[in-house]
Amino acid sequence: MRMHALRRLTVLAAVAALSVPLGMTSSGAAAQQPDSTTRTAAAVEPLPGAYISPWGDAQAAVSDETLAWMEREGITWEAISPFVKDADGRGFSMPIGSTAGDGLDSKGRIFYPGGIKFHHAPSGKTITLKSTFIRVMPTPAYSAGVSIDGKPLREEVVIAESTYSEVMAGARPSPTGFRLKKVPFYFTQEAANLFSTGIGATAPRVGSLFGTLTPNFDYVPSTAKPPTFPTFP
Repeated sequence: MRMHALRRLTVLAAVAALSVPLGMTSSGAAAQQPDSTTRTAAAVEPLPGAYISPWGDAQAAVSDETLAWMEREGITWEAISPFVKDADGRGFSMPIGSTAGDGLDSKGRIFYPGGIKFHHAPSGKTITLKSTFIRVMPTPAYSAGVSIDGKPLREEVVIAESTYSEVMAGARPSPTGFRLKKVPFYFTQEAANLFSTGIGATAPRVGSLFGTLTPNFDYVPSTAKPPTFPTFP
């Protein structure tokens, strides 16, 4: 009974933590309403109550193994706004600012309009990962819509996964909110198949570290709402 209660609490906490970053606009700025296409992807059949409204920023760091794999394969990458690639090419940053109505959809994910492009020099092909989703169910994950050379391939591919315990291991309070420190995400078999069959590159090693995510969440007293959570059986 105690283990069941502990697992339930861990899942709820992780859902709360991962529910925060998406539906983003410029940090601290007034929320912008997405266009009709974005709205359809963002909030289809939302789970009632699964919504928190903070502001802040997030930093993604690409792992050394991923960077080495890209160099071997002749792959370069670029960020799609509002992602901003770091000057050293080892990660990207993004602002956080939830808009009213954004939350978990029926697939346990939150929509984010930015993305990443991977250019494969040997084949001349480009993989675009957009739109971006952070999944909180059934496991924490980074997933994205996929197109190759501008042609849609899949509506969603799970690129990298994490675990609830690893998400919560990095949770820390901050003077203005809270932070999740260096949450790891690992390449999936789906991602490996995408790069090997989609563009002919040698696949990244399944289970290797894609990178880490460090979001900093700052609550805005005039607009923040208290967190509410979906109910788990």
